[in-house]
Amino acid sequence: MLHGYGLCDYEAKAYFALLAVGESKAWDVARKAAIPPSKVHQTLGRLVERGFVERYSEERPAMYKANALKETTEKVVALRNREIAGLKRNKEKLSRVLEAVTPIHRRYGTYRLFAPRYRTWKKGKGKPLYC
Repeated sequence: MLHGYGLCDYEAKAYFALLAVGESKAWDVARKAAIPPSKVHQTLGRLVERGFVERYSEERPAMYKANALKETTEKVVALRNREIAGLKRNKEKLSRVLEAVTPIHRRYGTYRLFAPRYRTWKKGKGKPLYC
């Protein structure tokens, strides 16, 4: 279920484990969530960046706690709604561009809408490499 919020397997396991236990050290999260110890710090770091987890102890060993499920999922839903709104705006812009380009394409027939761009030349061959 947490995959729908953009979490991979390790992230979902770690977040769920922290939700269940409240707060924990990285090593305990790895043990309780069945995550390889070599991946737990990276996984928890990504969760901190995304706002699912909070690191509240700068000392060693660091302590982590999960942010509230409801608040976190609402933030993700709001972010996705903004992304969807942006996609809808882009869809409208693309429709207007298509309406402007279609008559030109119909008038000139085989007119190439997208010409290849040349990035560099192969040494000694004289043939372009396309981007």
